[in-house]
Amino acid sequence: MALEGTARSVNLLFPKNVGPGTGVFVWIILLSLILADLFLLDIFTTQLILNMGGTELNPMMAGVVTMPFLHILLKIGIIICVIPVALNAEARVKGSGMVLYASLIIMYTIVVLNNTTVLLPHILGSSTV
Repeated sequence: MALEGTARSVNLLFPKNVGPGTGVFVWIILLSLILADLFLLDIFTTQLILNMGGTELNPMMAGVVTMPFLHILLKIGIIICVIPVALNAEARVKGSGMVLYASLIIMYTIVVLNNTTVLLPHILGSSTV
C-alpha cells in the first residue's frame, strides 16, 4: 500500500510567512545587529574590568572571558543560534521572536550598564590631576 498525501517541506531558516522581504525579517536582522553591538560592548567592558584586576562574577563564563577570542566566538555562536529560533518562533506565534530579542536585549543592556558602573569610578578617578 502506497502512502498518499502531500509532503511538507519545512524551511527552518526562512519560514513561509517570515522570509526575506517581510517586515518581521527586517526587524529580526535589525534586532540582531543591536544584540551584536551589546555583545561587543559586554566583551569590551568585561576585558577592561579584567585588565584592571577585576573578576568575572558569572561562574559559567569565568573560563571563557579569560580568552577574548573564545568570548567573541561564543557570542557569535549565540547570535547564529538566536536568528533561526526567532524566525521559527515568529512563524509559529506572532510576536514571539520579538519577545525573545527584547528579553536578550534587556538582559545584555543590564550587563553592559553594570560593567559601566564598575568602570566609571576608575575612569573618573584616573582623570583627576
